[in-house]
Amino acid sequence: MIEDREIIIHPIITEKASGLQKENKYVFRVDSRANKNDIKKAVHNMFGVTVLRVNTVNQKGKTKRLGRYEGLTRSWKKAIVFVKLGEKIKAFDIS
Repeated sequence: MIEDREIIIHPIITEKASGLQKENKYVFRVDSRANKNDIKKAVHNMFGVTVLRVNTVNQKGKTKRLGRYEGLTRSWKKAIVFVKLGEKIKAFDIS
């Protein structure tokens, strides 16, 4: 079984993800082996918020070139976590 700290790798803080925070949605990079139930439990245990729903996206690695050599960046999994209205994750709070 994967531990909570291994499931949530790090939060994703982009302009689009910051806009989702106004709708009580938070974006995380998660372990590719984790399922939605694992992610829901990990966020609840780590941040103490009520998770309503979790959406996951498998991000395919991008093609990169270095001179004549071509390769791929790693594929990874992204989770969009819907939190109960009125609750916030303090790790994302900048102010």
